[in-house]
Amino acid sequence: MIFQGEEMSIGLRGFTIGYDFFAPGKSVCFHSYAKGKNAAARNKVPHFWENSDKFKGTGVAAMKRLLGIVNMNPEVERSEWNHAEEARYGLGGARKTSKFYELYGIDVRKKTTQRHLCQFVRGKMHNMFMAHLRSDGMGIDYSGVDYKWVDPRPNDP
Repeated sequence: MIFQGEEMSIGLRGFTIGYDFFAPGKSVCFHSYAKGKNAAARNKVPHFWENSDKFKGTGVAAMKRLLGIVNMNPEVERSEWNHAEEARYGLGGARKTSKFYELYGIDVRKKTTQRHLCQFVRGKMHNMFMAHLRSDGMGIDYSGVDYKWVDPRPNDP
C-alpha cells in the first residue's frame, strides 16, 4: 500500500525499461483535489488511508520495498525488504537508475535533490536530449547524454 511515492517508482521502472518521458509545454490534464468548491463532492469518495488501521506496518514495508527496488535506499541491506515478484514488477534492463538520478539531480545517499528542475524540463531538456535520438527514432540514446542537473539558483526558494 503506497500512496506517496508511486509516481517515482513508475517513472523509474519505465525509464529502466526504455521509455522516454517528455513534459508538455502546457498542462494537458490536472488532478481535482478535494479543496474549495470540489471538497463536498470529492470527500464523499472513500480514501485510501481510511483502512490503514487494518494493515498496520504495511505502508512502511511497502515503501522499503519500493525504495529498494528502485535503488533509492542503498544504506538498507537487500535482505531487509520483500523481493516477491521483483522480476515481474521491478526494473528493466535498458538503463540504470543511476543515470536517471544523475540526469535529474537526485542524490540517493544524501537524500537530496537539486531544485528548480522545471526550468530545465520545459523545452531545454527536450532540445538537448533530442540531439541524442536513436537512429531508428525509437527514443533517446542516453549513453551519449553526459549531463547532470545542478540547480543554477541554489539560494533561491
